Amino acid sequence: MAVGFQQRECCPLCASNSNRLLCEIPYSDQRLAGFIERFYQDRIALESLQSTNYRIVLCQQCDFIYQDSILDEKGMQTLYEDWIDHQQSLHKKQTAETKLYRQYAGQIQTLARLLKQRPDQARILDYGMGWGYWSRMAQAHGFDVVGFELSKQRREYARKMGVTVIDRLPAELAGFDCVYANQVFEHLPDPMQALVDICQQLKPEGIVYIRVPDGRGVVARLEQRGWSPELPELGAIHPLEHINCFTRRTLLSFAAKAGLKPFNPPLRLNWDSLWSGIRREVTDRLLTTHLFLRR
Repeated sequence: MAVGFQQRECCPLCASNSNRLLCEIPYSDQRLAGFIERFYQDRIALESLQSTNYRIVLCQQCDFIYQDSILDEKGMQTLYEDWIDHQQSLHKKQTAETKLYRQYAGQIQTLARLLKQRPDQARILDYGMGWGYWSRMAQAHGFDVVGFELSKQRREYARKMGVTVIDRLPAELAGFDCVYANQVFEHLPDPMQALVDICQQLKPEGIVYIRVPDGRGVVARLEQRGWSPELPELGAIHPLEHINCFTRRTLLSFAAKAGLKPFNPPLRLNWDSLWSGIRREVTDRLLTTHLFLRR
């Protein structure tokens, strides 16, 4: 049975209906169908995707890159609950290299320096927490963490690991000191409304941390070589899943529309790796698509 699709008639960031088509491929195309079969390990019946094409457009008003034909709500639920292999996804976390957890710890220690109270007095919302591993690391540093997640399997797993979990945002102000959203906004049909909603959960001086795939070079790649699963840069426009593609400029614009301003966290430099540390800081502060934000 075919899943449902919906058309985003205007830009998810600026609401302009003026866009330029960068790429359009039927899901029946051999290249795309082969990629879908391999990536989802034959869990998708390709005939269920025949009602539409994979389309990437560029907003001519704000330069945001997005898929304008996306799965509807029921289709999204099918994608994330049935088509994605939960066991494989969890196994990646369970067998991750130490580097991932050093990254988590570094992010949390940066937050500890930014927040003006002891960890046990600070509340953090892990928005789109996945399996809850970042939340557990934050708990280990003493923070009061709440994980928001739509996937039932991920919520149940995180609860068993000791994470406080919700499946909807509180109707009233929750008074969070920080919202952490790592690899979330690229998946959301209405990212602008989602950002406004989480900002309403923040204390007046609260912090938002956003990290999304980097869309630098996507437009040039599509214009020069078209879509190909072999091009790693095009992971930022992954069919079906990465329906929003941010560059640093459009991420800054996205944040500004929600009343957020970027700021730079304290420098993380040491003498043992000074040059690599300087290079990392320059990249983080000028190029990449992860930001610390305040109202």
